[in-house]
Amino acid sequence: MAEKLLRDIKPVSPENLDDLIMIMAKNIEDSLFKSGARPGLDYSILDLYKLAQPFALEVFKKNINTMSFTIQW
Repeated sequence: MAEKLLRDIKPVSPENLDDLIMIMAKNIEDSLFKSGARPGLDYSILDLYKLAQPFALEVFKKNINTMSFTIQW
């Protein structure tokens, strides 16, 4: 069986926007993988992040006062 595209990263903090998007993308990948989708063939990392955006946005909007995000790199 093929390996999933997104690595397991721990610990994660769902109150951080970058972690939240990754968490949503990993959940989507798990669902696709369980249904028989093939990583790298049926979906890409970019596909996962595009699908995760609406879910992360809803959580972010509801928790705007408690969410954090990076402002410098």
